Amino acid sequence: MGTNKAKDRKKLEQLPHGKECTVFWFEEGGGLVYRVWDMYVLFEVPQYGGEPRYEGTFHEKQIDELLDLAYSWT
Repeated sequence: MGTNKAKDRKKLEQLPHGKECTVFWFEEGGGLVYRVWDMYVLFEVPQYGGEPRYEGTFHEKQIDELLDLAYSWT
């Protein structure tokens, strides 16, 4: 797992319930994640703005899958 991906994984693991954070953030776009109990809801924020798009809901045991999806965006 790359350095940035490992940092994002740790950020998600430490994210409190009811809070949000960004992953794979670049040029004002990337992944916006909300944590609801043991679930993470991922939205893709288009580069240079626009409306976030729902991409999926992941259980806390699926953090690597969430990150794989977010890091697949270019």
